[in-house]
Amino acid sequence: MARCRLCTSNDDQALIEYLAEKLWDSRMGEFEISTPWSEAGAFWQAKFREMAVSARLALMG
Repeated sequence: MARCRLCTSNDDQALIEYLAEKLWDSRMGEFEISTPWSEAGAFWQAKFREMAVSARLALMG
């Protein structure tokens, strides 16, 4: 069984970055030409990191 990344992470910044990238990737499926996370640009990366922080807080209860 896989370990819970949220529960076992000891690096909050790495967890936030992981969540932000996964959120970004989940939205890219709506576009004909998807942009990789590494090329998303500073503005969009900051916005998706904010969403990742909110998601983490929501899941932590």
